[in-house]
Amino acid sequence: MSNIVETLATRARVTVRWRWAVVIVLFGAVVVGFFDRISVAVLFTNADFYTSIGTGFNPAKLGFLMSGFLLAYGFSSLALSVVGDIFGQSRTLAAIAALWGVFMAAMGASSSYAAMMFLRIALGITEGPQFSLISKVVHRWFPEGERGRANSVWMVGSPIGSAIGFPLSLWLVHSYGWRALFFVFGALSFFFMSPLIFAVTRDRKEAMPIETVAAPKQKVDLSLFLGNYRFWLVTLYGCGLLMYLWGLNSWLPTYLERSRHFNLHDMGIYSSLPFILMFIGEVASGFISDRLGKRALLCAIGLFGAGCLLYVGTIIADPHLAAIVIALSAGCWGIGLPAQYALAMDIIPAPVIATGIGVLNGISNLTGACAPALIGWIVGRTGSFQTGLLVIVFASVLGSLVILPLARRY
Repeated sequence: MSNIVETLATRARVTVRWRWAVVIVLFGAVVVGFFDRISVAVLFTNADFYTSIGTGFNPAKLGFLMSGFLLAYGFSSLALSVVGDIFGQSRTLAAIAALWGVFMAAMGASSSYAAMMFLRIALGITEGPQFSLISKVVHRWFPEGERGRANSVWMVGSPIGSAIGFPLSLWLVHSYGWRALFFVFGALSFFFMSPLIFAVTRDRKEAMPIETVAAPKQKVDLSLFLGNYRFWLVTLYGCGLLMYLWGLNSWLPTYLERSRHFNLHDMGIYSSLPFILMFIGEVASGFISDRLGKRALLCAIGLFGAGCLLYVGTIIADPHLAAIVIALSAGCWGIGLPAQYALAMDIIPAPVIATGIGVLNGISNLTGACAPALIGWIVGRTGSFQTGLLVIVFASVLGSLVILPLARRY
């Protein structure tokens, strides 16, 4: 009996150590993925880039480079996330990370708007299943009482990726030209991230929780979540959440340069600050979500605060104070993201977690994809970034109201 107890205790220690190593690698995958996603937004301010691809400074066309990616990302998330439930989440995640590297390197060699758009769409297709695959990994490696914290760890890769990615991208472009940006990020995905994902996150019976190792594979049944109105409320909330994220990611550097007239140094600082505060908000949300269990309420408070503070930031005259308020807005946004994914995991049945998260993420991203192009179109027509950013404000407020019916139970 003592040998059995000792064996179980040893396994528990190995499980705890290894599963946190797994989530750190997932964090790295999100950081690198966000480098790839936001890289083109930095180039909206680079004359060499938009001259090389033949657009000039055309806000609508440049915005659609982000929206085209996001539309492909959304459709791919809907259509391809099921592969994680069928073929295995770790193998698929490693394979798509390798493809990110290939497409990023090809962007560095392109010289036309059509080629850049095609490659951005290809990148979106391969990045689409990422979050659902990661959610499947977390679900297999972590017990229910730790998933809020686990989600907060890998999800902060999003703001950290932006916080590091914007100044890093600005430095690479300023020092070595816009093509170097794509080559460096492509190499990082292909040669580093892809092998690491496969080596660390694949199933290990000796390290995984016993209940997830023993869980039988089941047929993917979409009716397990598509008929649940709670799933659709979380999805509608996600639409507002991602309209904020992609609108801000796409246009923040250009807004800071053209509307607030910041130099390169200040633009790097104020492009990073929102995502640093977003990171803090996400970490806090993970712990609060697990401790209090009020996931829906956290979602509503975070997104409502984000929309209101963003509006205040756009009307403040002092540029530095305005940038700080916008950063605080992003911090509020961070409160909602881990809570949303933990809430989705409470609602979606375990056998279809990857597929359910994929549908949620896909629909949310398809809606969020509208934000960069819509903002660009409004800016092109009105010449006002303040008017364009109202798209994000309205989406945030509406999204926060949609989730409130779930606040009593979740």
